[in-house]
Amino acid sequence: MEQEPLRFGVLLTTDRHRGQTDHDVLTRAVEVAQHAESLALDDVWVTEHHFLDSAVNPAPLALAAFLLGRTRTIRVGTAVTVLPLHSPVHVAEQTALLDHLSAGRFVLGVGRGVPGAEYEALGADPRAWRAGLAEPLDRLLAALAGEVPTAPDHRTGPCLRPSPSVRTRPRPPVYVAAGSPASIEMAARRGLPLMLFFDKSAEAKAEMVDWYDRTAREAGRQEPGPGHAFAVFTQVTESEERTRTLMRDRARFILSLNNQPGRTTGSTLAAPPPVTAGNVSALADRLLATQPVGSVDLCVERLAHHIRASGCTRVMCQVEAAPGTDDALRNLERLAREVFPAVRERVGAARAGADV
Repeated sequence: MEQEPLRFGVLLTTDRHRGQTDHDVLTRAVEVAQHAESLALDDVWVTEHHFLDSAVNPAPLALAAFLLGRTRTIRVGTAVTVLPLHSPVHVAEQTALLDHLSAGRFVLGVGRGVPGAEYEALGADPRAWRAGLAEPLDRLLAALAGEVPTAPDHRTGPCLRPSPSVRTRPRPPVYVAAGSPASIEMAARRGLPLMLFFDKSAEAKAEMVDWYDRTAREAGRQEPGPGHAFAVFTQVTESEERTRTLMRDRARFILSLNNQPGRTTGSTLAAPPPVTAGNVSALADRLLATQPVGSVDLCVERLAHHIRASGCTRVMCQVEAAPGTDDALRNLERLAREVFPAVRERVGAARAGADV
């Protein structure tokens, strides 16, 4: 099968650095997205978080819609929409609407998030997290296909037809955030590509993609059209000290996200490590060993390694490790002009050698 071309994009986590207002954070997100388009990047991705001081955006579909309206060529996706917190049918309706308004530039990524207070506060049944993503995902896919059952069990009875229908056939791209064998198998059986995040090394990503391919073959499915996606912190720095400072900040950010208030009782997840100096330092060390943060050469090598090892082709680069908007824009420029072209060349050469 012909390999999917590489796509480089930015992941806007809309995280708040010290002293920043909500307006500062959201304005930075819009500027970074528009600058990414001006640099001919492929994608912009937005996240969903609720009731946190460290992350601002609670409405990824709304922010995606705004960014689609402020851009013309770049694709915009969610990474992710926390599907159990929303009506799957309404998410499908909004996806179809954005698919039309953007001329096919919208990409939907879904996941189930972390079992925190957001489930109760937003009126979702806390049991929805434990039930998993399969049922709401199937309702979403059915609605995108034009069928919304009216019966209580969602499987029998007459169907309603959503309007508008999707513009992109058979449907706009739908990605599934995966972190377990069950979620990998669920995505593979439905032919939906994976979305992998910062906690996975290149080797772990490779194992997950292999698991996906085996499951897809057993289910009689072909590999999905869009390639799998993965997220990394990506920053060109001028010194090891600066690199370590940025990764300590990112480690603190990750731990704060995992320690959401009011974690749902009965979660099958182990309690996350608290935000302590020791845990921040340990996680920063792991990030320093794997993430493309440092010199241009190191960024090229690390990104190429993640792509070659995993087989993923859609790269989501978190480029906002430094607090200032100007810092983020300069970093994005260096990545677009010095790093991404070299990665394309290196991965292309490796693919050509493999085909010989």
